[in-house]
Formats: sequence, C-alpha cells, structure tokens
Amino acid sequence: MSSISRWQVKLALTLFWCVTLFTPLVISSTVLSYSSGEGWTIDPMYMFIFGAYAPHGSSSLSGWFIGPMYLSVIFMALFFFIVFAALVTKYCFKPTTQRWAIAAGIISLANPIFLIGPMNPIDALLNGIYLGPLPFQFILGLIVMWIVKSGLEVPEDKMLEEKPSWWGEKQDKSLSRE
Repeated sequence: MSSISRWQVKLALTLFWCVTLFTPLVISSTVLSYSSGEGWTIDPMYMFIFGAYAPHGSSSLSGWFIGPMYLSVIFMALFFFIVFAALVTKYCFKPTTQRWAIAAGIISLANPIFLIGPMNPIDALLNGIYLGPLPFQFILGLIVMWIVKSGLEVPEDKMLEEKPSWWGEKQDKSLSRE
C-alpha cells in the first residue's frame, strides 16, 4: 500500500469498528399494533452487538436488555455482522480477495430479514414501518475495502513478463556455457 498509509487504514478500521459496536445494526419491535383510529404503532427495539435497547413506549419493556435470553436472540441475528467485521479487518491487513467478506456482509443483512421479517405484516411495510437490518456497517465496510484496494499498487515484477523459475535459470546458464 503505497498510495495510502497504514495510519489511514487503521483510522478507517477504527471508524468501521466504532460503527459496528456503537450503532444499532437491526431494528426490531417489542410491540407492533394496529388501531383503526391511529393506524400502525410500533415500539422499536434497537439491537447492538452487546445488547438491545427499547426506548420507553406503550409496552412495559423499556431500557437495556443484556440477559442471557436476549443475548442468544441477538447472537443469532447479529453473528454475521461480527464475521463481516472480522473479514473486512483481515482484508485490510492482508488483501487477498473480497469475495468472502462481501458474502458475509450480504448474509448479515439477509439473516435479520428472515428472523424479523415474518413479524412485520405487509400492510405495515406499505405504511412505512421498517423492521430489519440497517446497512451502515455493510456500506462502510465496502468503502473501507474499496479504499484499501485502490491503494494497492501492482508490483513491478507482476507488470513485467513472468520470470522463469530458479531451476529454469540454472539450466539456461549451464546451456549457455557449453
């Protein structure tokens, strides 16, 4: 990485991990109800890596949820977010292929849709109530990988013709002496 320096990569990864740890990754609901006079009402629950937060609403559930029962649900919904973050970090320090990181990112967005999606009726979706993953981490991870990829330079020996192997060089030298 010659056009970008290590500190720029570390700064981008620090921002990426702050978004992963401190922003909600999924919006779920504690209560989703419909009344004929008001329409759809929702009491949201925001899922973070380390717990869930439900602001005070009409339900009795409010505050932080960090118990074992909640952490198992959060782990099922957010496992691939952690995998995606680890693969982006690995790519930034040892750039090989982005394929697995992008696949984990897409799965991290699809997994909560399949877990939380059935709880959200189609009529609520049509009225603008969204329950599901927030793509902040995925978009920022793609940007970080793109920055690292654009900072890579092709080594000069890759730009030239392929060099013969060391045993081919020895054979060429021995043939030229004869």
